Amino acid sequence: MKVYYEKDADLDLIKTKKIAVYGYGSQGHAHALNLKDSGASNVVVGLRDGSSSIEKAKNVGLKTQTPAEAVKDADIVMFLAPDENQQDIYQTQIHDNIKIGEKIYELLPQIDFGRIAAQSAKQVISSRVREAEKNRQ
Repeated sequence: MKVYYEKDADLDLIKTKKIAVYGYGSQGHAHALNLKDSGASNVVVGLRDGSSSIEKAKNVGLKTQTPAEAVKDADIVMFLAPDENQQDIYQTQIHDNIKIGEKIYELLPQIDFGRIAAQSAKQVISSRVREAEKNRQ
């Protein structure tokens, strides 16, 4: 197994991309701040209207939008909702607002055993990294 380290990554590939982080719990909070602190300039947290996390995110300098707005023109989407809510959230707030083919590849069915197939997400990230590397050459 090949292990990747910080020196193996080129953060310039994502610094100007719109990165939508859905959710602002323990995972979403950590990922959004890590991206911002690493130099990503367009990190947007997708939160439902009235969420108590909107002020928390804004207080640390993050932009917020509704989930539908956040994913519409995002280059990268991080979906960090609780497992038991993912299927409903994806179907009602994200699926119709994301550009399939440009931003995400549906290589496997979106929902598998009541959850979004993790393999699809892995392939999406792999495809985007390969595409970015190809564009740099």
